[in-house]
Amino acid sequence: MSMTIKITTTGNSRSGTAKGSGKPYTMAEAYAHLPGVPFPQKFSYYCTQQSEVLPAGEYEADVILGIKDERITVEVDPRQARKLPSAAPARVSSAS
Repeated sequence: MSMTIKITTTGNSRSGTAKGSGKPYTMAEAYAHLPGVPFPQKFSYYCTQQSEVLPAGEYEADVILGIKDERITVEVDPRQARKLPSAAPARVSSAS
């Protein structure tokens, strides 16, 4: 069974240097559309480089279930997401 989730990316990110390792990092911003939740929920995702930040838009990402330390884990990697087609703009008709 395959599970997916819709995410909306903003294209916004912030970069810095990790205090412990001294390695550069980038955190990107997105919103998850969760079943049963009326509004998208903001989250951040890690990128190893700036080029991994997804452009603003709507995407479909796989939900990965696993077990770690005898606990169920749920993961989504937006960097592997598929771009959803843009909705066509609504047409406005003139009343006669």
